[in-house]
This record gives sequence, C-alpha cells and structure tokens, in this order.
Amino acid sequence: MRIIAIGQQTGRKFGQLLTKCKKPAELLPMRDKDKDKDKVQVGNVVAMMSFAAVANTGSFSAAATQLNCSKAAVSRQIARLESAIGLQLLTRTTRTVALTPAGRELYGRCARIVDEVNETNQIMAGMLTTPRGDLKVNAPVVSTLFRITEIVPRFVKQYKDVRVHMNLSDNKADLLHGAFDAAFWVGEPYDSALEAVKLREYEMVLAAAPEYLKRRRKPSTPAELKEHDCIIETHLSRPGEWRLSKDQTISVSRGPLTSNSVRLTREAILEGMGIAFLPRFLVADDLAAKRLTLVLTDYVSARLPLYVMFPKGHYVLAKVKAFVDFLTATINDKPVPEPGALRAASR
Repeated sequence: MRIIAIGQQTGRKFGQLLTKCKKPAELLPMRDKDKDKDKVQVGNVVAMMSFAAVANTGSFSAAATQLNCSKAAVSRQIARLESAIGLQLLTRTTRTVALTPAGRELYGRCARIVDEVNETNQIMAGMLTTPRGDLKVNAPVVSTLFRITEIVPRFVKQYKDVRVHMNLSDNKADLLHGAFDAAFWVGEPYDSALEAVKLREYEMVLAAAPEYLKRRRKPSTPAELKEHDCIIETHLSRPGEWRLSKDQTISVSRGPLTSNSVRLTREAILEGMGIAFLPRFLVADDLAAKRLTLVLTDYVSARLPLYVMFPKGHYVLAKVKAFVDFLTATINDKPVPEPGALRAASR
C-alpha cells in the first residue's frame, strides 16, 4: 500500500478549515440527492484528506495531530464521507483502525489528490518566499531616460529564476486584470486601487535657446509665457498647462510643435522654436554648453516623480517584492543619469 505524506503546510491549512466548521454540513454538503444522485460534491476533497491521514497514520489521534485539528473533527469528516458514498471505509476497534476493501480502493485514489494539494501548497508558498517565474512590466517610453533600461537587466542578472517581460507603452497599464505585474509611471499615480512606490523625483526647468530669447525677449513672470511659443510635451504635462510649483499652474499658448516625446521637444528648443518645460537632467549638457538658457528660475520648483505601481496586496509575492526593493535600492545610487549618455540617447 502506498504511503501518502501530507505536507505540514497542507495539514495546517486543512486543520484550520476543519476547526472553523461548527458542523459537518458547513464544510460539505457531500451530495445533492435531489439534483444529482451520482455526483460527489467538491467538499469531499477535505474529507478525503482526513481519511487519507487516518489511513496513513493508523490512528484518528495521529491524523488529528497531522492535520492540526481535533480528533472529533476528523471523525466527523470520515463519517460524512462514508455516508456520502454509502460504504464503510474503516473498521474501528479500541486499539486499531483498519481499511475495508472499499477503503483500500479509495485510499489509492486519494494519493493523487493529496499529491496535488501538497504540490499546490508548495508552489503557493514558493511564490511568497522565492522570486521566480514571469514578471510582466510596463513602462512609458519616456521612462527609458530614467535609468530603467540600465536597471532592469541588472535585476534579471541578480534574480536568475525571474523572467522579465518588458513592454514600452505610454498607455496606462492594466494591472488589475493580470495584464502586468508592475508598471513604471512618470507623474502622479492614476489609480487609487494600485500601490504606488515613489522611486525618486526629478527637478523640472523651463529652458529655451539663447537665439530664441534674443528674438522674443526673455519672460520675467509666468504670465508672460502666454506671449511666447511654448513647445508642449504631453506626457509630462497636460496640454496647455504647466505646473511650475505646488502652488502655481499656468495656462500656456501652444507653439508650433506639440508632441508626446521629450526627445523631440528638446530638439525643438535647441532649434530656437520656443520654450519647453523639461526634466533638468535631460538638458544638463545643453545648459552647461550654453546651448540652452534657464527661464523663470525663481518661479519653477516643480519636481517630476517616478513611481513603480502594482496591485494592492501583491507586494507579498516574492518576485514583485524583489523587483520593487531592487528598484528602490538601485535607482538612487547615482544622483541623476549620466548627462553625456542621456544626450546621446535623447537624439
């Protein structure tokens, strides 16, 4: 006879389930005689686990210990199982418990059920303890400038059992229906049903080419921006609005170019087409080389946040926790992306 081993986690979980039941009917109606006399209900699985434990240990007391529940709870489940199938499964004496012919037949079939339950519990426990499996991540195209393409390969190298599927899209990622496990987002989070971990913030600036400012005159107040050609980038700001600080959001006139690309926006102001509102690190080289000039520095204090988002409750999953923790520990180990590298990447 095959010995069926019930895992410790499986026993603990089934024991909790058995103990919570006030009466057997709460756990199983075993069979609906009015609807289908031949169909054994799914609740029988729990009773079969109790039966397998008794058959394996040869004792109701030992089975109760293995399942982490009371001896009476185990006895009730087996009584219900025998009643449901209409056969005696065990012969009981004061000293021994033995399988009947029907019990031996059922015990053999229980092996598959116990194995599958144990395997499922091991898989689920592994999901909480060991980072492994597929990790689907979405990122806006603009976030590739924020060291994301550098950090993700380093994560994969460290966690060899995790397979990352990276998707670049400016659409809001569907995290609640399983399309993605996590998503990067530039700007304020868009869904309160998601957890959002702020990775860092980036200083924002208004900048323009010196030739443009000579031609149009440098603005001295935010209100004067309405008289200028403003190159709008729609991913970092709402069209027609620039939030210069926590307390000041201004309406701006659209200039000759509006796009959802910070790369294109930067090129446009380098060509003298107008003023743009961009992360400082993106134009750091241009400012240092005097290809661009800052505008309204006394009025601009806004900072652009970069978040990683995931469904609430998913931080307990080992692969998600490892990814989020790796990002928070890694993304701030340099002040900002390397200016020279960003200059090349932004072209």
